[in-house]
Amino acid sequence: MTEYNAQILESESIWKYVFDALPDLIAILDTDHRVVKINKAMANRLGVSPDAGIGLHCYEVVHHTDSPILECPHSKLLQDGLEHTQEVQEDNLGGYFLVTASPIVNSDGKVLGSVHFARDITERRKMEIKLEKALQDKEILMKEIHHRVKNNLMMISSLLNIQSHYIKDPEVKDLFTESQNRAKSMALLHKELYESGDMKDIELSDYLGKLSKEIIYSYNSRDVHIDLDLDLEKGTIDVDRAIPLGLIATETIINSFKHAFPNGKGKIKIKLYKEDDSFLLIISDDGVGFPEDLDFRSQGNMGMMLINGLINQIDGSINMKRENGTQFIIKFKDEEPIDK
Repeated sequence: MTEYNAQILESESIWKYVFDALPDLIAILDTDHRVVKINKAMANRLGVSPDAGIGLHCYEVVHHTDSPILECPHSKLLQDGLEHTQEVQEDNLGGYFLVTASPIVNSDGKVLGSVHFARDITERRKMEIKLEKALQDKEILMKEIHHRVKNNLMMISSLLNIQSHYIKDPEVKDLFTESQNRAKSMALLHKELYESGDMKDIELSDYLGKLSKEIIYSYNSRDVHIDLDLDLEKGTIDVDRAIPLGLIATETIINSFKHAFPNGKGKIKIKLYKEDDSFLLIISDDGVGFPEDLDFRSQGNMGMMLINGLINQIDGSINMKRENGTQFIIKFKDEEPIDK
């Protein structure tokens, strides 16, 4: 390095070289929105030389307007004396910019103007727009998938219903009704996801409320009338656990209908509430009670086998009480386990 070059780096004139070397678009503006100084990067974007830009109004040369833009960072700074930063789209400069206006003050604290920095973020913003579009497309696709799955499951349910009309054996007909309700429980879940717009989580109280009413409606008749009592606290659950939980609730309610009310009258109560970091779902009936000599974990019908198999899928537990009928207590975590 020559002695002359070393002197330049050590002198105050170095700031002129630094000012023009920076790739950001920099302007020094006064309180009348006039350009006091601009660096080469800003001058090149404006299509003028650095000296020719001096004295121009920033709003005329940048925004092509006849008066200041009130929402620009420099205008805001002149109002409150504070630094302001925001992202702006400025087509006259060729894209998107992260703009910061920092106050220049004298020894008395009076604002003399601002240093105006504009960093070109056009490529980053284009990438963000692409990602946003990709996410929107994915959401549309997921909604369409849920809609089609729901329609397919409802078709299966309808076919089972039609077929059941030709079956004379009551036991076989019950099997068709149970399968129909299982399909409905999954179809309802996909319907809720499609209509809510949330592709990951589902509102439990809405889902369990609608599901239980569907089942009650399918079983109630002239000879059977079961009342439904709902006490459901608001809360969400991820889709992966909502499907098995819905089937557990379906099987439990069906079990009450089939075995708890030999006289065709009674009540089923469903309660959902939070306890610490877990949900408790309690499904109870005031029927004849679960047989004392029967272990619901290892004995019983297909419904009980499904319940015990599905409980592991929600990383939960299930217990039963024989008090004024039968009560099933299902406990599961509020949030999806990390290792799932």
